Formats: sequence, structure tokens, C-alpha cells
Amino acid sequence: AKEYNNDDRWNDTDVGPFVSSVLRTPGGVIAKGLSVRVGDDLCAAYDLKTATLRVAWTGGFLGFNPYKFGMVRAPKIEGDVFLVCSQPGWRTAKNVHYNGFYQRGKQVVLEYLVDGVRVRETLGTGTDGVLIRTFQIAAHNSRMRLLLSDQPSYGELPRPKFSLAPTESALLQNTSDAVDLEIPPSDAEVTIQVYYGKNDDLAEVNIDELLKPGDPLWPDKLKTKGELGEPQGAYAVDTIGVPFDSPYRALMFFSGVDFFSNGDAAACTVHGDVWLISGINDKLDHVTWKRYATGLHQPLGLRIVEDKTYVLGRDQITCLHDRNGDGEADFYENFNNDGQTSTSGHDYASCLETDAEGNFYYIRAHEGVVRVSPDGKYHTTIATGFRNPIGLGVGKNGVITAAPQEGNWTPASSIIEVQNGGYYGYPGPRVSKQRPLGYDPPLCWIPRLQDSSSGGQLWVDSGGRWGPLEGHMLHFGYGQCRMMLVLREQVNGVAQGGTVRFPFQFQSGVMRGRFNPRDGQLYVCGMRGWQTSGLKDGCLQRVRYTGGELHMATKLKVLSDGLQIEFSQVLNKALATDPKRYAVSQWNYRYTADYGSLEYCVSNPEQEGHDQVDVLSAELLGDGKTVQLKLSEVRPVMQMKVEYDLEPEDTTPEPSAFDHVTAIKSLGPEDVDKGKELYAKFCASCHGQQGDLTLN
Repeated sequence: AKEYNNDDRWNDTDVGPFVSSVLRTPGGVIAKGLSVRVGDDLCAAYDLKTATLRVAWTGGFLGFNPYKFGMVRAPKIEGDVFLVCSQPGWRTAKNVHYNGFYQRGKQVVLEYLVDGVRVRETLGTGTDGVLIRTFQIAAHNSRMRLLLSDQPSYGELPRPKFSLAPTESALLQNTSDAVDLEIPPSDAEVTIQVYYGKNDDLAEVNIDELLKPGDPLWPDKLKTKGELGEPQGAYAVDTIGVPFDSPYRALMFFSGVDFFSNGDAAACTVHGDVWLISGINDKLDHVTWKRYATGLHQPLGLRIVEDKTYVLGRDQITCLHDRNGDGEADFYENFNNDGQTSTSGHDYASCLETDAEGNFYYIRAHEGVVRVSPDGKYHTTIATGFRNPIGLGVGKNGVITAAPQEGNWTPASSIIEVQNGGYYGYPGPRVSKQRPLGYDPPLCWIPRLQDSSSGGQLWVDSGGRWGPLEGHMLHFGYGQCRMMLVLREQVNGVAQGGTVRFPFQFQSGVMRGRFNPRDGQLYVCGMRGWQTSGLKDGCLQRVRYTGGELHMATKLKVLSDGLQIEFSQVLNKALATDPKRYAVSQWNYRYTADYGSLEYCVSNPEQEGHDQVDVLSAELLGDGKTVQLKLSEVRPVMQMKVEYDLEPEDTTPEPSAFDHVTAIKSLGPEDVDKGKELYAKFCASCHGQQGDLTLN
């Protein structure tokens, strides 16, 4: 068995013809990199932010570090570098915007704008394995200049000998420190081929043909079966079979899921894949998986809008297009890449949500909560101060929530109701009259035993098909593979609340959830990677409403002298009004640079521990579901725990005379004693009237 923190299976995966990642090169680190296989023994990598070919090499492709499944450390070049370009390539450009790339088989065509001029380019090889770079440049009225290499001729690596296919549309400029491609103005579109070496065998490349979709790379449709779970009260957890043993040896660490209008799903994995999933029905007996896209940069969020798939990676939001309907993406559109991708290992852009106006949202530690306009043109940070967040939620009601992780300047995990301009504590205090704590307080803190690592939030929006919790907020606990109901209230315009666990656990660290528009049920996905109690690489599971009775606290209200808790069912009055059936404790945390916080008594801030709060009385209100607790004290605290031991009222009706007759007729000849017992009950139900029954 592989050690949890040292698993190199990603190196066995068929990752496809390209991989997006941070990449370290002899010419510097690329934050938004795209590495491309050009031939059997030739590879190259672009900086997509500047549309620059930064490095090329021969030998292997990329090697993935086994630490934490390859999620923390950037891949490495597996070969011998022969080309380096350390600066942005388009020297005269004021603005370079990367549009995306087309894929045809194993061929990739990049498209970008250089000061508004459309440029397309692709890579190929000559007869002697020489790298060939083919450009298609739209008409342009200004001179353009492209840096091909700033690898000095006297440097450590020998500089390639550049050459051009015969053309009047460009010429090479050589100095001791650089090689440039000069492109004069042109009234028409031009095609230019640059050879990174000598080659007399001209390789004609038709970029227009390469823009057309080709045959699928991943034709297999993988079949699995699901397993229906046993009801646990109002809900059952069903498990959708995952093709862990695919022909591509792909890792199935699920980090996002959403649904098309027909009920089919798309799910992304943190190692860069997107899968299409069909056959999701009541029985889950014929589920089909199809690999749809590959090579994305650690995607941790996926959203389907008007049946278009948007995926959030560390580098950008990518909109995937399948232009010929073969079940594979063939245009990877850069919807927005304005976010700053750091080159450190632990920098994840997470979640992808939308609001009622169509804006997109994601979260990242150094950027905060980010809003991207519906057209992808505008990128705005609306709140900051989140430590290593992987959780975010956006409700139709406009409420935005976020969930940072316990650690430095974050005393415990929490759920935050995000306000514009809010600051939530990391990496240190910002004290002001409006912010005396040094940070804006969360909706609620979550102690480690409740949730050791937080995922995203989701509002129940099922059209009433998921039971009595419509409109409530759910919270996903990655660390302990659980889901919680969030009890939220507003007090003087400030949100506060708490969490209640559902009575089930998932197979992996769940982070995301979506309601399927076809069946109205909740589907969750999760993965391993960071610390979690999950046992499987990933999971895709359904939380199905069974029609059974829900037994949970569903509403919370803080009173001046106690608490008011509403439950989902009528309670046994004798138990609900017994103060001994409740236990209340409270404590505070310390906001410091230390990793997390111990729990401190409210009565003595220097003493570790909890304060017990006496329950003076318990009253059951007229609805039979709401308990009002009078407490010995109510004061501002960071954490309060309420435990209770209650039961619903027994509302099962007494069997009727007809029920007893039906039961008697179902008995066999050997059940004489049971028959006599039921006959006596029948007589009692008839108020003493006697009758004759024949026991068969």
C-alpha cells in the first residue's frame, strides 16, 4: 500500500497531450504554464499570461512529485532543455490576451490577441526532430516583434540555429543575447513558420484545418453500478460507482460536480480531468462515464451555466466547448485568467459558484473572495482574510459564505457570511473603530470535533423534493467526511448561528454539493489529499430523501435569557420540558499567530476548559416542536455547545378492528396463540362486542 503522503500513481496516468501547471524552467518559474507534447521525443511549454513559448526540451514529458498525491509540488521537466526564453515574448505589445486553445487529436492550436490582433500558433516537428512553430497572424497595421529566445550564444546551453520557411512576412534578428522575429505590417492574414534549427524539408501546416474537431482521444465509455443506501430516517446515502480502474489509469479525486439540464453530470478531479456522467437514475444500475477534458491546473470547482461547463483551476476559469458533440472538449476557452497564480505549493483557487445575476465567485487565500462578471471581463476581490480556504457558497438570496481552515490567525474553522470589504483575520489583525477585534467575526466558529477541515456551503434548492429543509443552508465537512445543517439568524443586522450534524458519513472528504434538476436530490463529491478521515481517493454520492421523518434541530434563536430551538417534529412533552435532558457549555478561543487555539473558559480567560451553563427551565411551545430554554447566563461567547436527549411524540395510531382482522387472516394453522391474542385485541377495539372468527 502507498503511504498517504507519498503516492506516485499520477506518474502512471495517461494525462493526455498537454498539462497546465506551475513549471520551473532554467529561465524562471512560469505561474500559468501549458506544457505540450509536440512529438515522441519533443516537448515545450508556454506562459499563457504572456503567450510566450518559454522552454523546449527533448526526452520525457513531465514528472509529478509523489508528495500528497502530487498536489503540493509543481511537476518537473523530464528531459534535456535546449531552448529558453525568460522574458515576455511580444516585445512591442501593450496588451496580450490569451483566448484559449483548440485541440485536434494530439495537436494544440493556441489563440491570443496581441494589441487586438488575433494570433494563432501551433507546434510541430520536422524530419530531423526539429521544433517548428507555425503562426497565423491576422491583418495588422503596425510592426510586431516576437522574442524567440534570450538564451545567449555564449551561455551554458547552446542556442538553437533559427531559420524561417521562405516568406516576405517576417525576418529574423540575431544579437548575442536574443533572437527576435520581426513581422512588418500586413493588409492580409499571414502564415509564418519558424524552425528551431536547420531544416530543408518544409512541413506545410494548415492551421485552419487544425481548428476543426478531430477524432476523440478518449473513446471508451466506462460502465459502473451504484449502491442504494439504507434509509437513516428522512435520508439515505446512495453511492455511485466510480471507475477507479480506467484504461487511462486516471486518478479520481473529485473536486467539483454539477448538472446539465437533462440530469447528466460533469465532475472534475484535482489532477486535471473532467468526466461526463450519464445514467443517473433511481436505481443507479447503468451509470456511464466518459472522459471529457484533461490537463487542467488543479481544478477545485465546476459550474454548469446554460449547459456550458466552466472549470476553476489555479490559473484561470476555463469554459469547455464540445463543438462536434463527440463527448470531448475541443476548445478550452480562457473565460478569465486575471487571478494571480502564486508559484508556491499551497495556493488553491477553490469552488465556483454563481449568483442570481450570473456573476461567478471563487475563493483563494491571497486573493480572498473573488467575483467575476457574467461575461468574464471583470475580476474583483470583495473580501479578504481567509486562511487556506477550500469552501464557498452563494445563495439565490444573495448571501455569500466562506469557510477558512484552522491555523495561524484562525483559531478554529468557521463559516463566514461575507460582506463587501470584509476582513476575516488572516494573516493578522487590522484594528479600527469599526473592527475592534482586528477582524470581522464569522457567522459561527466550528470546533475541531465538529469539523476539522471545512468545505463549501450549499442552499437547499430542490423544488420541495428533498424534504422539509428547503431554503436551509448546508455545510460540508471535508476533514470528517460529514454534512451539517446551518442554523442561521440575524440579530441587529449581524448574522450568527451554529451547525448540526446529519447522522451519516461519506466515503471521502466531501467539499461540494449540487441538487440535480431532474430528480431534486443532493449529490456530493469529495477526495483525499489534505488530512481527512476519508478512505477512498474520491467519491460521488447521493443524499436521497426517503419520505421518512426528519429528527433534527432546524431553527435557532438566541433570547436575552436563553435559547429557542425548533425541531423538525413534534416532541415528547415530558422529555422536552425536563431541564435534565439538556447540557449547555461555552468557551472562547484566542486570535493569535499560533496554529489554531486552545479552548478557554469564558469565566477565566487564562484557564483552559469549558464553562457549564445551567438550564433553569425548559418550555415546549404551542407548536409542540419548539423548546425554549432558560439559561443561568447569556453573554457573548465564541462557542456554545448544546446537547439534548429528546424523542419525538409517539403519534402512531392504535390499530383498528379491521387491522386486527387483516392480521388474523394472515396467520397460519400453527399460530393459535398469536391468533387468540389478536382476537382479544379485536374484541377490545369493538368496545366489548363479541363476535365469531374462524382461525384458518
